[in-house]
Amino acid sequence: MNVAEFHQKVEQVWQQIEEKIDDEALSIDTEIHGAVCTLTFDDESQIIINKQEAMLELWLASKLGGFHFAFRDGEWVTAEGRSFWTHLEEAFARHGEQISF
Repeated sequence: MNVAEFHQKVEQVWQQIEEKIDDEALSIDTEIHGAVCTLTFDDESQIIINKQEAMLELWLASKLGGFHFAFRDGEWVTAEGRSFWTHLEEAFARHGEQISF
């Protein structure tokens, strides 16, 4: 994957997250600035998803900790093979919201 494809794939992830939050009518503020997508919950806690262009990775930080994801076989996964979407759903739950991607 080249850098342009990387940015396109990450932006697709961000769009999917925004659309799902809107569809579910969740009270979560979504802000995207440059390489960082910030999801802010009612209690002011946050999930941060950012692009790591140099490594072509997607990083996720939340109350669960920090995780790195590479795009392999059509999906974002950790080195252990866990899906980005699984981690994100667990992070939402830890922040008090239920969502399914």
